[in-house]
Amino acid sequence: MSRPTPHAPAAPARWRRALGVPDLSGQGRIVAATALDTFGAGMFTPLSFLFFLMTTDLTVAQVGLGTSVATLLSIPLTPIAGMAVDRWGPRVSLISNNLLAATGYLCYLLVDSLPALVASMLVVLGADRMYWAAWPAFVADLAEGAELDRWYAFTAAGKNASVAVGGVVGGLLLASDWSGAPMLIVVLNASTSVLTALLFWKPVRQAKPAEPTAPEDTAAAGTEPAPEPEPGRAQVPEGQPAPARSGWRAVFADRILLCVLASQTALAFAWLIPTLILPVYLVKVQDLPAWLPSTALTVNALLIVAVQSTLTARLGTVARSRVISWAAVLMLATVGLLALLPLTGGAVSIALVLGAVILFTTGQMTATPAVVALSATLAPHGARGRFLSLFNLTWTVSATTGPALVGALVERQAALLWVVLACLVALGGLGYRFTGGLAPHRLGSPRARSAEA
Repeated sequence: MSRPTPHAPAAPARWRRALGVPDLSGQGRIVAATALDTFGAGMFTPLSFLFFLMTTDLTVAQVGLGTSVATLLSIPLTPIAGMAVDRWGPRVSLISNNLLAATGYLCYLLVDSLPALVASMLVVLGADRMYWAAWPAFVADLAEGAELDRWYAFTAAGKNASVAVGGVVGGLLLASDWSGAPMLIVVLNASTSVLTALLFWKPVRQAKPAEPTAPEDTAAAGTEPAPEPEPGRAQVPEGQPAPARSGWRAVFADRILLCVLASQTALAFAWLIPTLILPVYLVKVQDLPAWLPSTALTVNALLIVAVQSTLTARLGTVARSRVISWAAVLMLATVGLLALLPLTGGAVSIALVLGAVILFTTGQMTATPAVVALSATLAPHGARGRFLSLFNLTWTVSATTGPALVGALVERQAALLWVVLACLVALGGLGYRFTGGLAPHRLGSPRARSAEA
């Protein structure tokens, strides 16, 4: 009598795995909420600075000052947002985030002075701080293993598409020359936040764990799954008592968490390349066409929409720490290509820039789902919101110090700027690789848990 053979995965499951699409059955509200929220953001983001210039008597200098003051005041709200996520849970925090954002946007309509601008911006920025502490934790409650990475990849691609569509709609409204268009955009943005909160109101079901990975698939990938299940739900070595630490103590007493925070603080500077460095460097320093930076951003967004999920699926058996370190290598190569621009000219320079953008976007797509999934699953469950709030601050460091660094070096010491950036990216990649070696069971393969099932 022949031995029974295991059932092959259903065709839809194979199709989803090949394209990197998570199991969306029963999760339509979450997909709709994500698309709706980012659509509203896409409409308003290009207008965010101009809005106050178009609707108030404030000057450019006053709006810039108010934006900087509100941003600095919002930083202490980040750990408070993390504590709120740990206290009330990510779903309730996302509802609060969207209602708070809607309130702040509606307050924009009442701004008539610098203090009012700072106050309304602070409400919106506080909501943003809460979002980045709650959203990764919310998705981590939906799925685990490789399915979690697929969720982050899928939503990243969807967000880019929604932001692009929102930007087109907002641009068309402004192009109409109707004086009420800016006000309408703000009202529509606030409305999408309220609708998003309503979509999150009803509890969602727990997604199924990721499908088991066949042994031959792991062998083909050239990597071994992590020896222990994925973390994120607080785990301790077998035979040892559970740690007594909780809250902030659970974060600051864990050297692995601190190493990850340090690594991401350095690596986050790479994300300044397409949005901050390229526009100034290409146009002001290299005297290249003014259309090139916007074209580079368009290529970046289109690649993410088209390739992100599939690329993440191909990396599903590789340890997240290795995935991030490989992404750092791609970003280092991007820095190298851009540093060569002074040696080229004409069409060669344009081709070199587009090649660098494609290389950077590949690194960005490689790293982003792994970074977010790792941050959401690494901390003890009871301190996850706190850790995510600190993780969010790593991006704030580059966002606040990056402009000063670029402004000081890009025109007169561009070579030094590339050296500094390369060192930071290399430190970030090496930091993730080193931390992965210290705790392979915590920064390991995203399919480790399902492989053992």
